[in-house]
Amino acid sequence: MNKRLILIVFLFLSCIFVSSFAKVLAFPPSSNELLDGIDVSEWQGNIDFTQVKSSGIDIVYIKSSEGDGYIDPYFRANYNLAKENGLKIGFYHFLTARTVEDAVTQADFFASVVNNLDVDCRLAMDFEVFGDLNVSEINAISTAFLSRLQNITKKEVVIYSDAFNARNTFDKTLANTYPVWVADYGVDEPENGNWTTWIGFQYTNQGRISGISDFVDRDYFTPDIFLSDNTTINVPNSPTPSVNTEYVIVKHRRYFKSNCFKISYFL
Repeated sequence: MNKRLILIVFLFLSCIFVSSFAKVLAFPPSSNELLDGIDVSEWQGNIDFTQVKSSGIDIVYIKSSEGDGYIDPYFRANYNLAKENGLKIGFYHFLTARTVEDAVTQADFFASVVNNLDVDCRLAMDFEVFGDLNVSEINAISTAFLSRLQNITKKEVVIYSDAFNARNTFDKTLANTYPVWVADYGVDEPENGNWTTWIGFQYTNQGRISGISDFVDRDYFTPDIFLSDNTTINVPNSPTPSVNTEYVIVKHRRYFKSNCFKISYFL
């Protein structure tokens, strides 16, 4: 066999190997039925949800809160307008807890912000800035937040995570208990982590859509993102949040939606 033929065979086998390896790393949706979605926060400013709906968007995830005292200033407007235009609605909380106790406090705060509102989709934990926490601490905090939130709201939950942390940070115990909404940009399928399927796939943070002037995150969701019970959230004796927050925002454009240095005081 001459050297040229050997090289051709080698390249052919290499392509097969790379292709097979890529398929192993990728993981599929939980259903073949996919719904178009976006997720929004203060970064998008005023949104024309009539145009958003007309653009074919089915689902909108709305940032409600962050930490233990910050409410997104566009949260209520986004909720009211999305609901008026018949979009399916989900809420997410940007978790900043550094202890299990903090996680429980933030779950209670998130529940108080969305209490008495109608929701169609699983409540989402967005935990992506870990500081000096180790993997064990991250998983303990996540477990405390998710279990507390699900117990007091009686609504199912979902973990939002970039593909790297879905693979290297969140453990199999979490993956076996809660589904994932994974962020992985510039690929047709997200890279595999500890989950076997995804119910949400954020495939870009630089989407464009009518009704939103700035970039917006674009997503695919499967029907498993929907709650089994989409009645109004009702958390008995949950206090009405009354925290005013002054903040300076450091913006991250890859995976991080925001990191706020906050000074909170109670009204």
